[in-house]
Amino acid sequence: MNPQTAEMVPRKRSGSLPEIGVMTVIPLENLRIHTYEAPEAAVFVNSHILETENRLIVVDTQFLRPHAEEFRRYADSLDKPIDRVIVTHSHPDHWFGCEYFRDAAIYALSEVTDQIRGGGEAMIQAYAPTFGDAITETVVVPEHIVRPGTETVDGVTLAYEKADGAEAGVNLVIELPENRVLIAQDLVYNRVHVFLQQKEMDPWLAHLRRFQEKEYDVVLPGHGLPANMQALADMAGYLEDAKSALAASSDVETLKQHLVGKYPFYRGDYILDISGRYLYGTGG
Repeated sequence: MNPQTAEMVPRKRSGSLPEIGVMTVIPLENLRIHTYEAPEAAVFVNSHILETENRLIVVDTQFLRPHAEEFRRYADSLDKPIDRVIVTHSHPDHWFGCEYFRDAAIYALSEVTDQIRGGGEAMIQAYAPTFGDAITETVVVPEHIVRPGTETVDGVTLAYEKADGAEAGVNLVIELPENRVLIAQDLVYNRVHVFLQQKEMDPWLAHLRRFQEKEYDVVLPGHGLPANMQALADMAGYLEDAKSALAASSDVETLKQHLVGKYPFYRGDYILDISGRYLYGTGG
């Protein structure tokens, strides 16, 4: 998710925000995956911990301070050093929480690093009127670059791939080929309505179809609970329906009628209101 630029305004206190996320743990042969899903106030965004034999690899760091702090406490409870934090893209719900991980090496694609460095302050100011002191005041810029390719960390192989033209323009996707795991992040939303900031879906769909040609036991979405291969098919179907809905809609309310009507059990329909700012210049 992405903000619009806003003028600086005085911060307000956040009041009572839900502070409890949902943690899912997936045990694999040489790895345990811990996924923290934030509550509705933070758009069900996910952060993951890959727990290897001796280390932790953190993927994305949450949006709001209560959830980022809770996620960090959980990571500390595993009693292993954090080898690195990987930020998959520049939307603030995936990196605002980096202030709680400044003692670790933080990695991102070079394009993502540039976007955070150049636009991070505007993102913070855009959300300050709504969330007050529940969001960071600090732009934490990743200092290490992820490059597409493969590396092994403590016996676990990670394959990095850059996905252009998808949800955030530039997204990092991570495969764990030996474990049959796809860390899709915002390439996939699992039973959560999708943030749409462009009407051109074909590049995003092409990435999904390419990953559908492979076999994964676990697919980790950026929003919604951990899933399997079905999440890739469901996401492709949602985007196809979104293409049709966008072609038939001239405002966000009509778009919502189409997509909420088609997917009544999906969470977070207000995400479509946020999408309306970018698609129509209106919305929440």
